[in-house]
Amino acid sequence: MDKHNKVLIVNGSPRRSKNCSKIIENITKKLEENKINYEVLNIYKINIDYCTACGYCERTGKCIIKDDMTPLYEAFDKSIGTIVVSPMFFQSISTKVKTLVDRTQVFYSSKYILKKPSIDVKKERRGMFIAVGGQPAYENQFLGGQLVMDLFFKCINTKLISNVYMSNSDEVPFDENKVFQEELSGVVINYINEINDLI
Repeated sequence: MDKHNKVLIVNGSPRRSKNCSKIIENITKKLEENKINYEVLNIYKINIDYCTACGYCERTGKCIIKDDMTPLYEAFDKSIGTIVVSPMFFQSISTKVKTLVDRTQVFYSSKYILKKPSIDVKKERRGMFIAVGGQPAYENQFLGGQLVMDLFFKCINTKLISNVYMSNSDEVPFDENKVFQEELSGVVINYINEINDLI
């Protein structure tokens, strides 16, 4: 695979060695076994400032803020896929992931307002969203995060092919949740097959 065709994995948790990190370790092992290039973005170690809705990107197609998000625009453009793994904060994605999502307003503005996409809209990419909820399963537990992720993947021109939800992680962590491990394994295998079809 071309060195630019990476799968970007966004670790949306501020907690080290917990559920999200364990899930990502599981995924990266399978990617390595299939010789798929990837990069893990530990989002809480990356300096990304908040979008202020200043309108600069609507006029220029670029972001006025210069920080660690700047090279990520190119990374998303050159990627072959993106996987977001996030804990649920008040029925949505974690704060820092939402900050990342908001800053992709640059792509939205360039595509839909300026009609001059700053991301290659002809390139095929595949996406996956994995959400981890601490409470036992309940109706619409992951809906808030899913709605945000739907828009995010559209902004980065990536086809979202899988949504995977793990409930009750406070009582049954990933390491002990054999049912979820099996579900995740099947989804990741399917994701790898989709990526391989693009190579």
